[in-house]
Amino acid sequence: MVLDLLMDPGIIASVQNFSPGLTSFFVEGEFLDTMPWYLLVFSIVTFGLHPRYGMRLATLFGINAGLNEAIKLAFHLPRPYWVFAAVEAASAHSSFGFPSGAAQYGAVIYGYIVVIIRRFWVVLLCIILLLITSIVRIFSGIHFFLDTIGGWIIGFLLLAVFLFLVSKVEAYAARLSRPTRLVFCLLVATIPLVLVIPAYISLGEWQLPGPWLELAKLQSGKAIHPDIIQFSVGASGIILGSLLGYEFLLSRGGWNPSTIIKIRAGVLMIGTASVLLVNAILQIGLKEIGVTAMSPQIETFLRMTLVLFWLIGCVPVLAEKAGHSHITSNNKNN
Repeated sequence: MVLDLLMDPGIIASVQNFSPGLTSFFVEGEFLDTMPWYLLVFSIVTFGLHPRYGMRLATLFGINAGLNEAIKLAFHLPRPYWVFAAVEAASAHSSFGFPSGAAQYGAVIYGYIVVIIRRFWVVLLCIILLLITSIVRIFSGIHFFLDTIGGWIIGFLLLAVFLFLVSKVEAYAARLSRPTRLVFCLLVATIPLVLVIPAYISLGEWQLPGPWLELAKLQSGKAIHPDIIQFSVGASGIILGSLLGYEFLLSRGGWNPSTIIKIRAGVLMIGTASVLLVNAILQIGLKEIGVTAMSPQIETFLRMTLVLFWLIGCVPVLAEKAGHSHITSNNKNN
């Protein structure tokens, strides 16, 4: 009974129709589940706190993306606008519905930030962002309530496991030689693929229902292809770029943000702007040379690897060269 209610598309249609103004307001919040927004969050954590926190968050994000896609493929459940004509789709989404990626990403990202900062206003802000990010998907007709709740549960469970293991894994990696550590980084970067490939294989001869295809195309104007691997290749790039970027940073002596607020804010603003600019330039450049047309997955992998390497490794090194850091012999590599 409860499960039926949580998967009832009629409830989603009722939510959308309750207040057209409220629906329009929440739909505008879809940018909270876009890569530029996540890069903004990674940048704030990296330049405002420390690159180690940024590296950890990006790695967690990549693992989470692989896990989310694996579970989507394993359950292969529809989105509301695929199965109920009265649900209006605010945007097109080709992946399966359960669990909600936005809710799951929000749980790990904002949950991680709460754990490392632990201030009332940060906790409140993160709760608000998580709720808005999740509610937006309901008003947009993209997710059922079950998708959102499932995303929260899975995301928080993954966060708990990550927090338990991360220090142990980093301590192990620190004992390795640098060449061996680089190989270890490559292995960690394959985690999203290790998670998603068995789930993809498990689909076997399963066929996408024709009515889902037709209604999704009618609602959004775009065809759906949920039974393929879409995000895990790019997620591997996020992990690889962040880990290699942090290795590069440590090889150059490490970096800590300046204790002078004005300088720290300057690095944060300029660094964040450069990250978003590099992402946009690479997106255009890789499209122009034909990589995107050849394979969107490879384009995303290359772009994410380079952007995260720039974010975690290059910007802090440049900030250090410009004198915008605070380094002592005791905390240089923290």
